[in-house]
Amino acid sequence: MNFTKEISGDITIIKLSLVEASLNESDEFKAFIYDNCADVSPKMVIDLNNVLYMDSSFIGALVAGLKKVLSKKGEIALANISNDVMALFEMTRLDKVFKIYDNTEEAIKSLK
Repeated sequence: MNFTKEISGDITIIKLSLVEASLNESDEFKAFIYDNCADVSPKMVIDLNNVLYMDSSFIGALVAGLKKVLSKKGEIALANISNDVMALFEMTRLDKVFKIYDNTEEAIKSLK
């Protein structure tokens, strides 16, 4: 599996081991997020430390996951985004949609 989950208090941390996040993993990733937001008001940090490339399908899965979490009155924060992926987020203005932090610790702190 390309995703792992850790729990820190009431926050779920999802770590991606992918270098390229693409169509091949997007459905599995979306299902992984959905499966992990069964709680009311879920809080998630998605650690993108290893991801150097992200395609539109995977971005769509991230947005779908965000919508699902927000519909349950929860929050998602992204952490450890590479410069290339951040440039993509800025170009698509998703940097205004997602809470983005330099590291996992800052992201966790923001959700407490």
